[in-house]
Amino acid sequence: MPVREREKVQEVPWAKRIARDRRGPARPLRRVPRARVPGTEPPGFSRLDSPIRPIHIVAVLASGAGFALAFPLPDLGILAWVTLVPLLLAVRHRSPRAAFWLGYLWGVVAYGGVLWWVTTFGVAVWALAAALLAAFPALAVLAIAWVERDHSGPWISLWIASVWTAVEFLRSQGPLGFPWALLGETQHRALPIIQIASLTGVYGVTFLVALVNATLYTLLARRASVIAVGATGLAAAAILVWGMNALRAPSPTSWTAAAIQPNFTGRTGSSAQGAADTLAVLKQLTQEAAGRGARLVVWPETASPTDILGRGGSLPAIQSWARDGRLSVVASSLEQGRTNSAFAVAPTGILTGRYDKVRLVPFAEVGEEPGRAPTVLSTPQARVGIAICFESIFPEIARRSVGMGANVLAVITNDAWFDGRTAPAQHAALAPFRAVEEGRYLIRAANQGISAIIDPRGRILAELPLGDRGILTARVAPVDAPTVYARIGDAFGWGVTLLAVVLVAPRALAFVAEEAGTAPFSRLITDSVVPLLVLAAVAWASGPGAVAVGSIAVPIQVLALLGVTAVLSVRRTRRELGFRIENFVPAVILALAGIGALTLVARHAFASHGATLDLAPPRGGWWTGIAVQVCGAGLALEWWLRGLVFSDAASWRGWKVAVVWSALLGTAAASPSGAEAMMWAFSGGTVLGLIRARWPQVPALAVAHGIGNVLLGFLISPW
Repeated sequence: MPVREREKVQEVPWAKRIARDRRGPARPLRRVPRARVPGTEPPGFSRLDSPIRPIHIVAVLASGAGFALAFPLPDLGILAWVTLVPLLLAVRHRSPRAAFWLGYLWGVVAYGGVLWWVTTFGVAVWALAAALLAAFPALAVLAIAWVERDHSGPWISLWIASVWTAVEFLRSQGPLGFPWALLGETQHRALPIIQIASLTGVYGVTFLVALVNATLYTLLARRASVIAVGATGLAAAAILVWGMNALRAPSPTSWTAAAIQPNFTGRTGSSAQGAADTLAVLKQLTQEAAGRGARLVVWPETASPTDILGRGGSLPAIQSWARDGRLSVVASSLEQGRTNSAFAVAPTGILTGRYDKVRLVPFAEVGEEPGRAPTVLSTPQARVGIAICFESIFPEIARRSVGMGANVLAVITNDAWFDGRTAPAQHAALAPFRAVEEGRYLIRAANQGISAIIDPRGRILAELPLGDRGILTARVAPVDAPTVYARIGDAFGWGVTLLAVVLVAPRALAFVAEEAGTAPFSRLITDSVVPLLVLAAVAWASGPGAVAVGSIAVPIQVLALLGVTAVLSVRRTRRELGFRIENFVPAVILALAGIGALTLVARHAFASHGATLDLAPPRGGWWTGIAVQVCGAGLALEWWLRGLVFSDAASWRGWKVAVVWSALLGTAAASPSGAEAMMWAFSGGTVLGLIRARWPQVPALAVAHGIGNVLLGFLISPW
């Protein structure tokens, strides 16, 4: 494509573009759907995709609202068995593109409703969370649209359930994994149903609920077969009967456990008098538990107002309470203000173990230090596997503890940060699944509630409601026999994911085969993958190695990225890559405004729960530090992502694809640095990508990126 014509394509992203292969003729960017040969359409599909009508929007909104209502609160779990049906009917006969956006609308309504409590940290944070999570049901519905077109037959309901479960499973993995608001979690009160979690984890419950929804959909769409409906009915009946039979078996008991709920607000006081008052409450509740015959007492998260270890720590007091009451105490504190820890003290007063929280809450626990490895706390009564707050939503945390010998589970949490009852209720609803998955008694101690003691079948033996102060006790016993899930882990989740991949593979492979021969797509893949591999290789070879540039240490990864991007840009013009003089001022102003808005959102979220954030100068001082950030990380990443990669993606599929592709690629590159860096890469990359679509102005974006690194230095590594 001539340079002048290529500039026009980049400068006017909303116009119709024509991408010219350097070795071939021009072709339209938007592919025209191929007409089907009469008689080859899958059953139930018309030749032309039906338009979206208001009734379809209403159905999607109702479906999303039903999903939200199935969770606490109001906890109408029965709605989950039918709530996907309107969504599936609405996307039937829609094109994959329309199905994606209908699924995205569903996700915004569903997750926006479930996560309404996130408004505690600001409306903008809630909106961003809902918008990001909505991408997952959108992808699920897109995949379902593909599967329905390619795999018509009696087992379509099985395929739909597999795709939905696979997407929920994948949403739970990785640094940004968030297994909250899973479809199966709506059934936490349906004890016969959730017994299947001892085999498959919570994802088996998700699969069953999705399968019933899909079968009802096929019945209403007149696509169901007698075999498929019968198989679904038999599977549901078998699971129900098996679960009821499992519940008839008594759980062993041998001694009394207690959970303390002190009902403190937030993390406990900092003044000497406040600390003394807090310890007095903990002493009273611990002694009361001993008076009720408790042999093991569990405190909630960060209950001690002071360090437990070290000079002036509360360990001597806890040891005396343990000796006087002849019980073991699982105590907790935020040691040195940096490590979220749990300690086990035996009836003899001996400190027998310590567990430091391994998986921190992204953003909320920035600045705290994670534990290096999981640990089981040994007491004379049991080997206790600990999950602290956020960790309890991840099945693998409890499974890892059981693998290390834990025969009783404990969840210690502090949900006092959230206004209202919804977040604590949703968090507490996950505990029965951890008990059933591992076949262990679970003691849940929450600062303000909801505290509970749960048996290995998920039955709540004792519970304290939100906002009460007191203790609860129940008879428990250590259980050593592992469940099937404890042995094989997420084999079911990965198996369903593999099946979903096989189902969508024909479409994906056909797409890749069609595009592989085109120069824009080939360049895009090369310019995306090669720098990623170089970054990974350099990180593996040199670790956090750096090169001194004056008084500043510039990481070798930044220099390597600059080098490989320069090599890949050899045959490109500077205008094509976005290195221009024109429009620098408006581009930098808008980019700084966007990055500033993201910074304000982040700082407001932290301030909403009492965090104080000081803007610290970067290494080397303000002017030197900012200059190095702009010329180092800012230039390297923006030249690669919004220069080279954006140009390739825009030539291939237009500016919208370029914005999303470059943001996702930056997120992947940031994954070794943790969830905070990944979110900064995605949200900041989206903002800068939108500006790049208007003005090819990489220098302006590099300035904004570098300054953003400085402003968000409290969240992310400056590189």
